[in-house]
Amino acid sequence: MKKQLLYFTAATFLMGTAAAIAQPTLTAAGTNPVIGNSFAYTGTSAFGPGPSGAGQTWNFSTISGTLGGPSNCVTVASTPNGASFPSANIAFNNTSSSNYSYFKTSSTAYQNYGNVTSSGVVMSYSNPEDFLRFPFAYTNSYTDPWSVTFVNSGFTFYRTGTTTVTADGYGTLIIPSGTYSNVMRVHFVQTYQDSADFGGTPYIISYSNDEYLWYSNSTHAALAATFNFTSTPGSSGSAGFYLGSPVGIDEISGLLSDFNVYPNPAVNELTIDFNLLESAAYTVNVYNSLGQSVIAPAIAEETAVGTKTIRMDVSGLPEGIYFSEVVLDNGSRISRQFVVSK
Repeated sequence: MKKQLLYFTAATFLMGTAAAIAQPTLTAAGTNPVIGNSFAYTGTSAFGPGPSGAGQTWNFSTISGTLGGPSNCVTVASTPNGASFPSANIAFNNTSSSNYSYFKTSSTAYQNYGNVTSSGVVMSYSNPEDFLRFPFAYTNSYTDPWSVTFVNSGFTFYRTGTTTVTADGYGTLIIPSGTYSNVMRVHFVQTYQDSADFGGTPYIISYSNDEYLWYSNSTHAALAATFNFTSTPGSSGSAGFYLGSPVGIDEISGLLSDFNVYPNPAVNELTIDFNLLESAAYTVNVYNSLGQSVIAPAIAEETAVGTKTIRMDVSGLPEGIYFSEVVLDNGSRISRQFVVSK
């Protein structure tokens, strides 16, 4: 979001400046993800989080990385292991992996209820982890204990930990996908350990994750994050990410406009229209609510500027929620949700 400052009077200028650095408050309605959201993140190396405090400008415009597949917010019942997470009310699946993560959203908190790994390990939390509490304003802080028991390779592991979350700054965030004002930075610190008994031999490993995340009270997902992770005994690692585009919300790439999907609901055929503003190769995908590709992608190796129309046969798809996605050769992507109804 880019802002222009117009010169009127001294009073008007001061009022505009105060509004630009207004202190944000994260709310459940503005921050919790909802079913149908879809987000694409670019993974990066870890980057310095910058200063804490009020009225900051965090400029990360030069970071770069690899854009991953969209992460889709779906119903718990639509996932293979939904029955193991009876208290969760949403789930996330990334189209590039078979991992599922489960959460509970409410007016007071965004809670982590666990996940299912790509190897099939089910980690259902007996005491959930509060990722965020609402409303959450600058200098607010809390510490939340959590625990989970899970079985991996025939051994039972007991994981317990605490998460401390502090809103330590607010201001303007600049990332390659855009400029965002009234952003809250959240310092997220996890400390936890796994313990198990390997045939009479005790096993304990400790972990810590020191992470900074940036949120806008309208995006329903973190805009960016950077973290450092250590395990003892074990190794350490660091990484970051930023939101490529919140594709479940009405965001359009700078190389593509007028993206329409119709009819919605669809019965037999779906039409996808979009306008290329520059010559580009593209791929058109259709995913189900689990993030699985359900129709062979339409691929154009190179195409000229102008309106493109893609028609896809959806007559063989069962009723439900789906996502159509256009991916350009520069990594930009945009998605729209649609419904198949018989």
